[in-house]
This record gives sequence, structure tokens and C-alpha cells, in this order.
Amino acid sequence: MDKIFFIGIIIGILSRLIMLHLDQKQYPTEPNILLSQLVLAFVASALGSLLVPALIERSYTSITFLSLAAQQFRQVRDNRRDTLQNLEDMQLIQRGNAFIEEIARTYEVRNYTCIITSFLTVGIYYIVSSEFKLGDTLSIIISSICGLALAFILKKLLTRQSIGDIADVVPSKISFVDECIMQVGELKGITNIGLEKDREKYLSQGLGIEIIPKDNSYANAGTIYDPGQRQAIIYNIYSRIGILREEDEPAFYPLPRINLNNGSLVIAVVPVDKDINKLIDAVKSCPILSSAKGKNVSLKNYKIDKKGSV
Repeated sequence: MDKIFFIGIIIGILSRLIMLHLDQKQYPTEPNILLSQLVLAFVASALGSLLVPALIERSYTSITFLSLAAQQFRQVRDNRRDTLQNLEDMQLIQRGNAFIEEIARTYEVRNYTCIITSFLTVGIYYIVSSEFKLGDTLSIIISSICGLALAFILKKLLTRQSIGDIADVVPSKISFVDECIMQVGELKGITNIGLEKDREKYLSQGLGIEIIPKDNSYANAGTIYDPGQRQAIIYNIYSRIGILREEDEPAFYPLPRINLNNGSLVIAVVPVDKDINKLIDAVKSCPILSSAKGKNVSLKNYKIDKKGSV
């Protein structure tokens, strides 16, 4: 029992480490949050490992510990949400409430993967050793392989789509019409830049992009149009390549605008790293928020260039 208990904990923590790589890619975080997630992974894995022998001994009251764990993980979600919201006013570019809620929900769900993988690991060990009468070492090997396989399956299932999956991102030229009205590509009227030095900065250091929904899909376009998703895209640009602006420079705050002629979204930014390829990669890597995607399921059979369904 002692050996498989610790094996279950190890497999559970490994499943969290696999998810952490995904989390770091989508939601970059600081070292103290990393440590707290590993500690929570240990607690969740220990609960999952203890659940199987408790059920075998018919100690059904032990299941109440799962409800306590779920409550604790919900508290972690609330704490993470509160922390990020408290930091919003100090950000040059805000994440937005939708992105914050997505991050907080993700941190809660990842802990449940530890419980599931450790529970499966220990459960398979008991099944293999008792039902098939295999040796202890072979049972541990089989259960560990199954636990790790489940961890990778869960990673695949929980991997979010990104903007690159639903849209093409292409460079777009920044220009000014009527002296001070910004134009990105074919879309005029992005914003009014009154100071000549600000316009010169956009023309010399700025980059423009156009995000075009794939397959002319209204569902893809609707996801991109969502205000929370647009804010997440801007923040992803800021976190990946930086944006050259001070807090008192509203002229350089990126403003995504919709081009209703083709259903695209255009953005003009003045990045710290003026590299169009890095900018495109930053936009493509932005995760799609569930709050943005869920609204547009009913539009999946409609095309931008046609009236009605296809």
C-alpha cells in the first residue's frame, strides 16, 4: 500500500507538471504561483491516492474529503481571480475580466486532473494485482503507464484552441487620412491621433495586423469580435513583445476595430520589439476564451459572404 500510494502521488504531480507547461504558454506566471500550484498538486494527488483504499475498506465517509477539496480549489480560483483583478489598475494593458476569469477557472480545473490521474493509477494497481494476480512490480509499472497516458489524454482534451486555429493573421499598413485619422489596411477611422509626433511614431515604429476569420465563418468572426477576446489579444501582444507607451499616453493604447466588409479585425500597435513575425505569433498564440466561443455555436453553419446558412 505505501509504495503505490507514493507512486499515485508522483503520477498526479507529473500530470500537473505536464499541464504547467501548457499553462506557462497560455498564461505566463511568476515563480511563487508556480510553487503554490505544485503544493496544491501534492494535496490533490494525495487525496486521489487515498480514495481507492478508502473505498475498498468501505469507508464511504472519506468521500466527504473530496467535497472539502473541491471547496478549497474553488477558493484557490477566487483568490487567483482577486489577485489578478487587484493588479489590473497597475497594468499598462489590462487583461480584462473575461481573461481573468478564464485563468482562474483554469487553475481550479488543473487540480482536479491530479485527483483523477492519481485515483486511476492506484485503482488500476488494485485491479491488476487482485484480479489478474500479477506481481507487485509489474502492477506498479502497468498502473503508472496508464496514469501517465491519462495525463497526456487530459492535456490533449484541456488544450484550448488559439486564435491561429480560427483565423489568419496578416500584416497591414498603417497610414493617416485627413491628416490625423488613422487607417489600417482598408479600414479608416481607427482613432484620431492629434499630435504630429505621435503620428510619426506610428508610421516609423508601429505595426498593423489584420485578423481574418477562417472559412468566412460567422462563428469564428463572432469569437474574435467578443470584447473580452479582443482585450485578451491585446494583452497577449503586450505580454509577448511589449507595447511602447506610458500610462498617460492614450494615443498608443491599441484599439481593435472591426472591418464589416470582410469580417476581419484590425489592430495597430507600437511594440517594443518591432518584428512583424513575432507580432503575428503573439496574436495567433492567444487562447480562445470559453466565454467568447460559447456565444457563437449557433452560427457555425453561416458564412460571412452569404445570407443565411450554407
